[in-house]
Amino acid sequence: MDDLLARELADLSALQRIRSLDTEYLPRLPGDLRPSALVAVMDEIVLGARTVLVQLGCGSTSVLLARLVRQRGFGHLLSIEHDERTAAFVASQLRREGLGSVARVVHAPLSRHPAALSRHGQWYAPQQVHDEVLAYVDRFGLVDLLLVDGPGFGDSRYPALPVLRAVLAPGATVLADDVDRPDEQAVLARWSEEFGLEFRTTPRTALGTSTVPA
Repeated sequence: MDDLLARELADLSALQRIRSLDTEYLPRLPGDLRPSALVAVMDEIVLGARTVLVQLGCGSTSVLLARLVRQRGFGHLLSIEHDERTAAFVASQLRREGLGSVARVVHAPLSRHPAALSRHGQWYAPQQVHDEVLAYVDRFGLVDLLLVDGPGFGDSRYPALPVLRAVLAPGATVLADDVDRPDEQAVLARWSEEFGLEFRTTPRTALGTSTVPA
């Protein structure tokens, strides 16, 4: 079975598994996790009993994650998104579904960031992310699941760990999407070297997964 067919079959199986969360139509947005990757994230939330979630890059999948959190009856999700239209849609949908108590979306435009690999590299607005994440952690505790799914160009995702490592709980799970791309593979290699993380990659989901040392 070739990789493309295997991924398509995995996505079909995943769509069946999340049917209980499909309470109403959601559009497919650019950058959304593929269904098999979303199910892998959900499995980690449930099996790992994750309750303080941070997602970099949001979309319709953020609404599905929020529905899961509400269905479980505990946990919180903070999503950070640079695209204003995407952030506005997700925030509006969360309000409409009454999910504001479990999930929050922050629109943080991209700007030059001191942790970027290149001198003019961009990431989410530094002060805004600092303030939002600090307030979130002060309220709910250290982050025990970090999903890195944005920004989506070059090595732009690298600052995620330099910026957020200090707020990750011992034993927290770090998931990175699109690890079938060379740029993301290079970022994972640097994170592994600099932070002592060992990433397991799953071709069918294109996710890389690691656990923060205790």
